[in-house]
Amino acid sequence: MDGVKMDPKTGAPVEAAKSDFLYAYGKELVFKFRMDIQDISPRELDTLFVVSHLLQDFARGDIPLGGEKTSGFGWVAGQLKQVDWLTADPEGAVSAALFSGASLAQQGAWHRLQLKDEAAAQFLQNAQPLNAVQGAGKKAPRASAGFISHRAFGGNSGMLFVEAELLTPTSVRESGQPSFTTTLNGEPVNGWDFFSMSPPAAEYRPEERKYALPSKSLRGMLRHIYAIASDSSVDSPNINKLNPTDSLFGWVGRGQNQAIAGRVSINFAHFQQPELAWYKVPYPYGEWRFSGGQWTKSPGGSAEKTIVKNTWRIFPHAPIYPGAQQLASFEADSVQASYFRAISAGAKASFAIRFWNLEDEELQRLVWTVALEDNLAHKIGHERYLGFGSLRLNILPHSYLINWSKRYAGGSEDNWQEPLDIGNWRVPKAISNHAVLQRVLNAGQL
Repeated sequence: MDGVKMDPKTGAPVEAAKSDFLYAYGKELVFKFRMDIQDISPRELDTLFVVSHLLQDFARGDIPLGGEKTSGFGWVAGQLKQVDWLTADPEGAVSAALFSGASLAQQGAWHRLQLKDEAAAQFLQNAQPLNAVQGAGKKAPRASAGFISHRAFGGNSGMLFVEAELLTPTSVRESGQPSFTTTLNGEPVNGWDFFSMSPPAAEYRPEERKYALPSKSLRGMLRHIYAIASDSSVDSPNINKLNPTDSLFGWVGRGQNQAIAGRVSINFAHFQQPELAWYKVPYPYGEWRFSGGQWTKSPGGSAEKTIVKNTWRIFPHAPIYPGAQQLASFEADSVQASYFRAISAGAKASFAIRFWNLEDEELQRLVWTVALEDNLAHKIGHERYLGFGSLRLNILPHSYLINWSKRYAGGSEDNWQEPLDIGNWRVPKAISNHAVLQRVLNAGQL
């Protein structure tokens, strides 16, 4: 997986923020572990019930493992497969509270109860509710230094379920080696497939691939728009004075204790059997501009773009540049061209955005940044200035907010998952540079 931070003005990579890393994936990625809890006394029952609720969170996929959590990595779903209970006092208060009415079998000096699979899962459901302190979770927790902390949950937390619909063919290059390569006149020519959940070495990639929009690409796309919408043009000097974008998406400064994780985690957006096509785009193509409803060539010019407040670069939406040739397959006939595979317009992908500890204005900006407005759209991937990469994001109705006062109070998920009304949270008044964004993100010409 490639991770490259881009300069928002020039689009050039920031050398100090490049990363390449491997991640584990696949249906067979399964591990097992065991928790041993000993000498439980009646006064420790409340703590054990907290553990039970946390295991339910783990079963729901709400507890991550490892790094890159805010880029969709590490979120796993666990299953409680077995519970073994051993006690010398089968009639005691602890056994009664945990396994009321259950029959324990005697084994030597011990009395034993063993629960497996569904019975073990039901044991978690029987955990006593946790009563929230009045007013708990109403406000996002702040550290003494002023930044919003991760030490507790509060404020606006929940999930946005999002559907991405491609408006023009889109190219996001695969990570690692190109899947296709040939040689012309002694020079290598590469053919890049769309990003898929595949190994970096071309020889190990399967024929049938699971294509997706990478989480880091989606994160970068949304962070870019959020930065404009929150007018985060001034760099954060330290953790005590974070600009709105660094506060929400995360920040790394210099020195000790000068870094903080983001409060938004964005998953990979998976396609279901998308239609793909090969394209050849001859060099150079920076001189082509879409203006007045048509593509024109300006020798010595540069690609059409807008620099918002001399800080953020935005490419306009446009039909595909006419010099981009669609091919039946990877058929390289020139070293002066780019060859890549794009997913065709109309394809849809789905992903989720997990957020926590957001203030009202942050959630308003986030919802607007994702869903935008009618006739507005995002851009992602390569060759954006040639018409590729336009897409629209739709927040789905089953998105929700968490009611923290009810989160661990027992009952079904419906008790604490409250519907998120997009109309109430998509507030243009909370958006800085709103008129400029309406103009530069307008996709009416498509």
